[in-house]
Amino acid sequence: MKTLQTIFSKSFSPEFIVFFRIAIGIIVLIHFLSFWSDFDLLYTNHSIIPLELHTAYNTFDILTIEKILGFLNSYFTENQSILIFKYTYVILCILIISGFFSRISALFLLILQVSFVKSGSLFFYGADFFTSMSLFYIILFPSSSFFSLQQRLFPKLSRNFQSLTLCKRLIQIHVCIAYFFSGLDKILGFNWWNGESIWKAIHLPNLYKFVALGDYIQNPVFYIIFGWGTIIIELFYPLFINLNKTRKYWLILTISMHVGIIIFFNLFFFSAIMIVWNLTSYYFNYYNETKTVAAHSPSVSGI
Repeated sequence: MKTLQTIFSKSFSPEFIVFFRIAIGIIVLIHFLSFWSDFDLLYTNHSIIPLELHTAYNTFDILTIEKILGFLNSYFTENQSILIFKYTYVILCILIISGFFSRISALFLLILQVSFVKSGSLFFYGADFFTSMSLFYIILFPSSSFFSLQQRLFPKLSRNFQSLTLCKRLIQIHVCIAYFFSGLDKILGFNWWNGESIWKAIHLPNLYKFVALGDYIQNPVFYIIFGWGTIIIELFYPLFINLNKTRKYWLILTISMHVGIIIFFNLFFFSAIMIVWNLTSYYFNYYNETKTVAAHSPSVSGI
């Protein structure tokens, strides 16, 4: 009970919320711009895979992009409706980055993001799930209360009445649960034990020729080591990331793992979001040498 009280009584400075808001806003914006020219071919009635096939096995009771564009089509041409959707998405990202009513902007952006991601369910992957969760946290956190355009223009509307400690602990608990069950899922299978998953990733047709690992790439031990390394990092993440003596090393290992995912899996945006989550949870207030907002807190180097 005393330990639990200590965990939730420690104070934190707001830098982690500012970093999270700006970093996630930039990643979501770049991610959307990366398929800007192909948006019509992925998520509209002109999709290379008919939208009906996306929901053949899964139906989502949500506001789909088909409904949104259908509403806009009653006032504009089809091309204009698509452009309005796309430019609205970009503007909302910019509002989040600048901190101008970022919580409301994140709410509308989450609705738009879910509308086309769920409509094109055959295309979405981990990055889309964590994008949705990240936008939810921007809504939940006092993201417009610190280092924001809203704070500068409307200071009275930007007062923070939320506990930064609770915000910090919430995302820490979330990321610990996510890694633990990801590692548990891998250890219950067999293709991470024997390195098969790493082997498949490295031998992707569009990647293999760019990876020059020499004779190491022919040695099965190479894949087994990296497979088990991933399992250990994820499975023991909740333990070692929360111990003072091992936190820094586990944070470096985890970020290095995601850099490896970028290199071997080409999952740029997924890894970028996960690196942001790690830094938000266990770098700020621990290693960035910032002071807490509460004067009674003696240190931020503990749990």
